[in-house]
Amino acid sequence: MNLIGTNIFLRALEPEDLDYLYRTENDPAFALFGDQHPPYSRNLLKAYIDQAHQSIFQSQQLRLVIHHKLTNQPIGLIDLFDFDPNNKRVALGILISEPSFRQQGLGQEAARLMIDYAFDALDCHQVYSLIAPDNKASIGLFMSLSFEQGAQLKGWWSKHNDEFQDMLIYQKFRGK
Repeated sequence: MNLIGTNIFLRALEPEDLDYLYRTENDPAFALFGDQHPPYSRNLLKAYIDQAHQSIFQSQQLRLVIHHKLTNQPIGLIDLFDFDPNNKRVALGILISEPSFRQQGLGQEAARLMIDYAFDALDCHQVYSLIAPDNKASIGLFMSLSFEQGAQLKGWWSKHNDEFQDMLIYQKFRGK
Protein backbone atom coordinates (compact mmCIF):
# COMPACT_ATOMS: atom_id res chain seq x y z
CA MET A 1 0.00 0.00 0.00
CA ASN A 2 1.42 3.33 -1.08
CA LEU A 3 0.98 6.04 1.55
CA ILE A 4 3.00 8.60 -0.36
CA GLY A 5 1.32 11.66 -1.80
CA THR A 6 2.53 14.60 -3.84
CA ASN A 7 3.43 16.85 -0.90
CA ILE A 8 3.28 14.54 2.10
CA PHE A 9 3.74 10.95 3.11
CA LEU A 10 2.28 9.01 6.01
CA ARG A 11 4.68 7.11 8.22
CA ALA A 12 4.72 5.15 11.45
CA LEU A 13 5.55 6.81 14.74
CA GLU A 14 9.26 6.66 15.51
CA PRO A 15 11.13 7.21 18.79
CA GLU A 16 12.33 10.59 17.50
CA ASP A 17 8.67 11.71 17.35
CA LEU A 18 8.41 11.73 21.16
CA ASP A 19 8.82 15.50 21.60
CA TYR A 20 6.44 16.25 18.72
CA LEU A 21 3.83 13.84 20.08
CA TYR A 22 4.25 15.24 23.61
CA ARG A 23 3.64 18.83 22.40
CA THR A 24 0.72 17.86 20.18
CA GLU A 25 -1.09 15.54 22.59
CA ASN A 26 -0.79 18.03 25.45
CA ASP A 27 -1.72 21.18 23.51
CA PRO A 28 -5.01 22.41 25.05
CA ALA A 29 -6.05 23.94 21.71
CA PHE A 30 -6.40 20.45 20.23
CA ALA A 31 -8.67 19.18 23.03
CA LEU A 32 -11.53 20.71 21.04
CA PHE A 33 -11.06 18.07 18.35
CA GLY A 34 -10.96 14.87 20.40
CA ASP A 35 -11.52 13.34 23.77
CA GLN A 36 -10.22 15.40 26.63
CA HIS A 37 -7.65 13.69 28.78
CA PRO A 38 -5.21 14.52 31.51
CA PRO A 39 -1.79 15.57 30.28
CA TYR A 40 0.26 12.70 28.88
CA SER A 41 3.73 12.11 30.30
CA ARG A 42 6.73 11.48 28.09
CA ASN A 43 7.01 7.99 29.59
CA LEU A 44 3.43 7.13 28.68
CA LEU A 45 3.89 8.44 25.13
CA LYS A 46 7.19 6.57 24.78
CA ALA A 47 5.38 3.35 25.72
CA TYR A 48 2.67 4.21 23.19
CA ILE A 49 5.26 4.69 20.45
CA ASP A 50 6.93 1.42 21.43
CA GLN A 51 3.66 -0.50 20.98
CA ALA A 52 2.52 1.41 17.88
CA HIS A 53 3.87 -1.40 15.69
CA GLN A 54 0.82 -3.55 16.55
CA SER A 55 -1.49 -4.45 13.73
CA ILE A 56 -4.74 -2.51 13.42
CA PHE A 57 -6.41 -5.91 13.83
CA GLN A 58 -4.85 -6.13 17.32
CA SER A 59 -5.25 -2.57 18.54
CA GLN A 60 -8.21 -1.35 16.42
CA GLN A 61 -6.15 1.76 15.74
CA LEU A 62 -3.55 2.96 13.27
CA ARG A 63 -1.91 6.31 14.00
CA LEU A 64 0.48 7.73 11.44
CA VAL A 65 2.52 10.91 11.23
CA ILE A 66 1.78 13.29 8.36
CA HIS A 67 5.27 14.17 7.16
CA HIS A 68 5.87 17.09 4.80
CA LYS A 69 8.24 16.16 1.97
CA LEU A 70 9.71 19.59 1.24
CA THR A 71 10.43 20.65 4.82
CA ASN A 72 11.10 17.09 6.06
CA GLN A 73 9.12 17.64 9.24
CA PRO A 74 6.01 16.21 10.89
CA ILE A 75 3.02 18.50 10.42
CA GLY A 76 0.19 16.41 11.81
CA LEU A 77 -1.29 13.10 12.81
CA ILE A 78 -3.88 10.92 11.15
CA ASP A 79 -5.71 8.01 12.74
CA LEU A 80 -7.88 5.13 11.80
CA PHE A 81 -9.57 3.98 15.00
CA ASP A 82 -12.56 2.02 16.29
CA PHE A 83 -11.79 -0.46 13.53
CA ASP A 84 -14.61 -2.99 13.25
CA PRO A 85 -13.62 -5.68 10.73
CA ASN A 86 -16.92 -7.56 11.21
CA ASN A 87 -19.00 -4.58 10.14
CA LYS A 88 -16.25 -3.32 7.82
CA ARG A 89 -16.04 0.21 9.15
CA VAL A 90 -13.44 2.47 10.69
CA ALA A 91 -13.33 6.01 12.07
CA LEU A 92 -10.93 8.60 10.66
CA GLY A 93 -9.39 11.48 12.58
CA ILE A 94 -6.91 14.03 11.35
CA LEU A 95 -4.99 16.94 12.83
CA ILE A 96 -2.70 19.36 11.05
CA SER A 97 -0.91 20.59 14.14
CA GLU A 98 1.30 23.16 12.48
CA PRO A 99 -0.81 26.27 11.67
CA SER A 100 1.39 27.36 8.76
CA PHE A 101 0.49 24.13 6.92
CA ARG A 102 -3.29 24.44 7.25
CA GLN A 103 -5.56 25.40 4.35
CA GLN A 104 -3.05 24.10 1.78
CA GLY A 105 -4.79 20.83 0.88
CA LEU A 106 -2.31 18.75 2.88
CA GLY A 107 -4.97 17.39 5.23
CA GLN A 108 -7.08 16.44 2.25
CA GLU A 109 -4.11 14.70 0.64
CA ALA A 110 -3.37 12.75 3.85
CA ALA A 111 -7.03 11.83 4.31
CA ARG A 112 -7.31 10.54 0.73
CA LEU A 113 -4.32 8.26 1.29
CA MET A 114 -5.80 6.92 4.52
CA ILE A 115 -9.28 6.46 3.04
CA ASP A 116 -7.80 4.49 0.13
CA TYR A 117 -5.92 2.36 2.66
CA ALA A 118 -9.13 1.70 4.63
CA PHE A 119 -11.06 0.64 1.53
CA ASP A 120 -8.32 -1.25 -0.30
CA ALA A 121 -6.11 -2.80 2.39
CA LEU A 122 -8.64 -3.18 5.21
CA ASP A 123 -11.63 -3.98 2.97
CA CYS A 124 -13.84 -1.47 4.78
CA HIS A 125 -17.37 -0.75 3.60
CA GLN A 126 -17.35 2.70 5.18
CA VAL A 127 -15.12 5.31 6.77
CA TYR A 128 -16.72 7.75 9.17
CA SER A 129 -15.85 10.71 11.34
CA LEU A 130 -17.57 12.36 14.29
CA ILE A 131 -17.36 16.15 14.04
CA ALA A 132 -18.64 18.92 16.31
CA PRO A 133 -21.23 21.06 14.49
CA ASP A 134 -19.15 24.21 15.03
CA ASN A 135 -15.97 22.69 13.54
CA LYS A 136 -16.47 24.21 10.11
CA ALA A 137 -12.92 23.42 8.92
CA SER A 138 -13.35 19.68 9.53
CA ILE A 139 -16.83 19.66 8.03
CA GLY A 140 -15.47 21.38 4.92
CA LEU A 141 -12.58 18.92 4.70
CA PHE A 142 -14.78 15.84 4.94
CA MET A 143 -17.37 17.22 2.54
CA SER A 144 -14.57 17.91 0.02
CA LEU A 145 -13.75 14.21 0.30
CA SER A 146 -17.36 13.25 -0.60
CA PHE A 147 -18.40 12.36 2.94
CA GLU A 148 -22.09 12.87 3.65
CA GLN A 149 -23.68 13.81 6.95
CA GLY A 150 -25.42 10.71 8.20
CA ALA A 151 -26.89 11.74 11.52
CA GLN A 152 -26.71 14.15 14.42
CA LEU A 153 -25.92 12.43 17.70
CA LYS A 154 -27.55 14.39 20.52
CA GLY A 155 -25.49 15.05 23.65
CA TRP A 156 -22.81 12.66 22.40
CA TRP A 157 -19.60 14.28 23.60
CA SER A 158 -18.77 15.62 27.04
CA LYS A 159 -16.85 18.86 26.54
CA HIS A 160 -16.18 19.60 30.21
CA ASN A 161 -18.00 19.96 33.52
CA ASP A 162 -20.83 17.66 32.36
CA GLU A 163 -21.65 19.94 29.43
CA PHE A 164 -22.59 17.72 26.51
CA GLN A 165 -22.33 18.61 22.85
CA ASP A 166 -23.98 17.13 19.80
CA MET A 167 -21.77 15.47 17.21
CA LEU A 168 -22.34 15.00 13.51
CA ILE A 169 -21.46 11.73 11.87
CA TYR A 170 -19.99 12.03 8.39
CA GLN A 171 -19.71 8.87 6.30
CA LYS A 172 -18.08 7.80 3.07
CA PHE A 173 -18.99 4.48 1.53
CA ARG A 174 -16.80 2.39 -0.72
CA GLY A 175 -17.35 3.18 -4.38
CA LYS A 176 -19.04 6.53 -3.76
